[in-house]
Amino acid sequence: MYAVLASVKTTKANKSHRLKLGLALRKRRDSLALSQEELAEKIDCHRNYVGLVERGEYNVTVEMVARFAEALGCRASDVIREAGF
Repeated sequence: MYAVLASVKTTKANKSHRLKLGLALRKRRDSLALSQEELAEKIDCHRNYVGLVERGEYNVTVEMVARFAEALGCRASDVIREAGF
């Protein structure tokens, strides 16, 4: 059981992935001239959540990546590819 819990610990690599994903989402949002608040309305969440994700401070679920992508007019795979993984 400990091995499973140890594998989900936050590492520098995990933080790096979150930062890359957040940057990709921010670039997409900026290219559409959307504010964080406007994007938050489209994905039905609080604007602070969008900021946390874009700064890599929050680990998003696959469901949320899909919601972000749909609101940004692309596929989740596009955002993931743009993030570099």
